[in-house]
Amino acid sequence: MPTQILEIALPVPLAQNFSYRHRVQDDTDAGRLVLRGDLVVVPFGRRREVTGLVLTVGPEDDGVELPAGVKMRDVVRVLPPEYRVTGDRLRLAHWLADYYMLPLGEVVPLFHPPAPGTKARKVTAAADDWPEVDAEALQLTVAQTAALDAARSHLDEGKFGAVLLHGVTGSGKTEVYLALIAAALAQDRGAIFLLPEIALTPQTLARIHARFGDQVAAVHSGLSAGQRCRVHEGAARGEIRVVVGPRSALFAPVLNLGVIVVDEEHETSYKQDEKPRYHARHAALVRGREAGAVVMLGSATPDLESWANAVAGRFKLCSLPERLGGGALPPVEIVDMRGGDGADGLSPVLDQALDETLAAGRQTILFYNRRGFARVLQCRDCGEIRTCPHCDIALTYHLRPRRLLCHYCGYTRPVPEVCPDCGTGEFLTGGGGTEKLELLLQTRWPEARILRLDQDTTRRRDSHRRILSAFARGEADILVGTQMVAKGHHFPGVDLVGVLAADDGLGLPDHRSAERSFQLLTQVAGRAGRTGAGRVVFQTWRPDDPVIGAAAVHDYGAFVAGEMPTRQALGYPPARRLLRLAVTSRRKGDAEAVASELATALRDAFTRPGLSVLGPAPAVFPRLQDRHRFQLLVKGTLRRAERTWLTECLRRLKEARRGVDLIHDVDPVSIY
Repeated sequence: MPTQILEIALPVPLAQNFSYRHRVQDDTDAGRLVLRGDLVVVPFGRRREVTGLVLTVGPEDDGVELPAGVKMRDVVRVLPPEYRVTGDRLRLAHWLADYYMLPLGEVVPLFHPPAPGTKARKVTAAADDWPEVDAEALQLTVAQTAALDAARSHLDEGKFGAVLLHGVTGSGKTEVYLALIAAALAQDRGAIFLLPEIALTPQTLARIHARFGDQVAAVHSGLSAGQRCRVHEGAARGEIRVVVGPRSALFAPVLNLGVIVVDEEHETSYKQDEKPRYHARHAALVRGREAGAVVMLGSATPDLESWANAVAGRFKLCSLPERLGGGALPPVEIVDMRGGDGADGLSPVLDQALDETLAAGRQTILFYNRRGFARVLQCRDCGEIRTCPHCDIALTYHLRPRRLLCHYCGYTRPVPEVCPDCGTGEFLTGGGGTEKLELLLQTRWPEARILRLDQDTTRRRDSHRRILSAFARGEADILVGTQMVAKGHHFPGVDLVGVLAADDGLGLPDHRSAERSFQLLTQVAGRAGRTGAGRVVFQTWRPDDPVIGAAAVHDYGAFVAGEMPTRQALGYPPARRLLRLAVTSRRKGDAEAVASELATALRDAFTRPGLSVLGPAPAVFPRLQDRHRFQLLVKGTLRRAERTWLTECLRRLKEARRGVDLIHDVDPVSIY
């Protein structure tokens, strides 16, 4: 039997590939001939095995030169052909590595599930599935038909095209997506349907499954490794034609891909916050280009970069300006909380609205973008606030279980009986959260059925689905939650939406803070009045802010008109591209010194017009997880040679300064 020499990209932070030997034994998956694009498991280091991507295959006599005393190691096993990365997926992998300035091996884990090859155990269907949905396709409106025709023109030609579907909440964007997917399936082409959150998957999957049956499957991190492998293998064999899920679903091996839908395309959760720090919307456009597929981006509040691309003609812009059935968008009442008498955060206006909604037997969503019971615990006598010993941030007070918790590093400690600084035993709590709001509601309306949706109530597998499906079935009157409740849900029974601290995100030191606030407010307001008269209450200490004013009248155009000139004047996206460079170390002096050294190198290298360097400056939270943090921003589009230089510069600095970590984030969605 022949022996093959394989060049393999491994998921390690080294800018090189590795050579291994494979002894062909038989025709089984483990011993078969290896092809370019195969995934293989190989030993790396003393006790570690990793999954790598085969880049080239050659005979044993290819003349690979090894250092003296070094022996070539053997491949442990070859994964089945269903895990092979070829075609548009392989080209996407190379693009990701190049654009995000990473070794190819570091993007390989995106293209396979964890523990590839794991067999899924049979599971029984859960009893609390999403309520039944209508499987019949609806008659499209004129505006929906126009959007579908725009996308189908690309699909019918087999050419890449991007469509931005801007539709108000409740305008029927999902029905356009489903009609487009149906057109792709009729041409024997597959589809990927991306969602920003796992929480949206059950509702969307139920609707898509009702329409297309068993050729639909979901993939997300809430599934077991075996379940994710089953979906991956089924897609590779052509048994699954439509894959639904958050950003990881983009890399599924769907055969003859024809459509990629990116629903709620504005959501920042499409950007991965750990390496590789890719943006799924951008990657979806690249995969669509490589596969000759149509990519439809949909949102009631498009990302300003997507909007700029549509205005420039790079995307086809289609609009759905009205709700289905001619229903009006819910009126929004802005409640000025300055000097008000809102008991524990509920204004008299919102209190009365809750009374009326409960009396009518309808449902309410209350949005409060803060977890826990109180944001700070402060000594009444000396004024000291309990802070995290590992982060420059106050500990959040939680009641169930009763503890102080850091939301950044996870540090927890018991609530002190006396102040460690002055010895007195009285404390004040400052600020609120979803836990406190839930307890207030239980006290105020003991007969009401209340559910809470936040990170604390969704730690267990499948908890998102259980909570949301229960609310969808009408088993609760009030849903309290953080931004999870604002993400594209369709609850026909919801008449009232209340927003506590509507201005909470406006003060963040980030160029996207206004955009994010407008999107959140508009999206959560859109949950009300889907099947009848709705009502929305914004409680705010900044009632005259133009962002809140635009959200209150559901006016995306007014927001864009006010925000775009600011971005243009300051040179932030979409006017210019952005690169964030972070320097962290356990020793503040080391982090500051390396940040200054990097800034000098950047300013010396990036001298051409169109590039500018800001910083270094301490991050908004100067210390997290015992690491001091400094950051720099580079404005402008880097050329390939400049990206190569920067990658090498960061590598040299890391090698020279042990204990200092350097992070580069291309197209960051936040800078704090």
